[in-house]
Formats: sequence, C-alpha cells, structure tokens
Amino acid sequence: MKLSEVIARQTEKKTGGQTPGDRPRTPVNNRALKVIRTRETPNPNALQFVLNAQILETGNKSYSTPQDCGDDKLGQALFKNSAVKNVYIMKNFVTVTKQDTAGWNPLKTQVWNIIDELVDVYPSEEAGKTTHVDVSDFNSLPHEKKLEAIEMVLNRSIRSQLAQDGGGVDLQGLEGKEVLIHYQGACENCPSSMTGTLQHIEKLIKQQLDRELVVKSV
Repeated sequence: MKLSEVIARQTEKKTGGQTPGDRPRTPVNNRALKVIRTRETPNPNALQFVLNAQILETGNKSYSTPQDCGDDKLGQALFKNSAVKNVYIMKNFVTVTKQDTAGWNPLKTQVWNIIDELVDVYPSEEAGKTTHVDVSDFNSLPHEKKLEAIEMVLNRSIRSQLAQDGGGVDLQGLEGKEVLIHYQGACENCPSSMTGTLQHIEKLIKQQLDRELVVKSV
C-alpha cells in the first residue's frame, strides 16, 4: 500500500463520526484545544461548539456586546462578525447565537476557526461550591438563605440539563413568591424557553422548595 493511502486511511479513522459539514474548511493551527463537533440546540439561531477539553471549571461567561468581553480575546474576535449576537462559554463548550437575519453558512466555519485559534483555559475562580441549605421550612428562611436554596436547586436539578443544549440560567432575584431568572446562551430568546423549559424549572422549584413559588423570565 502506498504511503499516501496509509495516511488517508489514518485521517479517515481520526475523523470518524464527523460529517464534512462539521469540519472547518481551512486548517487553523496545531494548538491542543480544538473544536471537535457542533451540536444543534432547540434555538435555531444558536449552535454549540463542543471542545476536546474543559476550559471553564465553574460558572459561565455570557457576552451580549463586545464591551461585555473585557480582555477576552475569543469573545472580542467573535463579535467582530456583525452576525454574532451572543457568546456563552461553559465547561467544555462555546455557544454562539447569531442574528435572526444571518445564515449559518459560512458563519459556522468562521466561528469554528476563530474558536480553534483563540480558545484557552480560563483561570479558576473562587466559589462554585454548592451550598447545602435545609429547606424543610423554606418560608421561615431569611431572604439570603432563600436565594441560596434556589441556587442549590438550579445547580443540582436544572443547570446541567440546560448546559446539554448549550444554555444556562442566572438567578436575578426573589420578589415575594416570584423567582426571577434570566436565560443565557442558547436558552436566551429560544421559543421553548418561555413555555416547556420555564414550566419545567417552575415545577422543580415548587416540588423542592415551596408550591406557591412562581418563576418569571426577565
């Protein structure tokens, strides 16, 4: 067998489950961190770019404008394309949401190449530790403890599910019996976020904390 044929077969094995549309059309560089695939989300305007390693140990980063990015070179570079509306970074993925009027071709490849070139591991931050709160008598808890209890439910029952679809949720506050949340990443502006997802979050919070609580997206 010719050397060229051996190399071709090895390349085919390495790219196993990927389709041509899931591979960048131009080589970027030889850095260790790479996008290995894209994943569609329930939001047709959002794509999840899955990496070969974890880049954020705890929490998330959500950018809606270039100014939100601070000194994050990846976020800054992505927003140079006017078709990019939101960038959400968590664990081992980057979710990019496009403008309604933009198409994914050739944006998908452009975003893939930018992530391959600039993505890096983010420094670990303090916090992220899940706090256990005794919720046997939720209504008697002080306000700050109630917020901690809601965060506990979001962490253990909801955030991991949303992350699978490239999104997240941020607790904005508690006003009386109303839990205020803000969707992030693919969940933001997703049609299902205001119906099935919201009902699911409310159901879990009611079951685990207080049946009179209602959840509102802000």
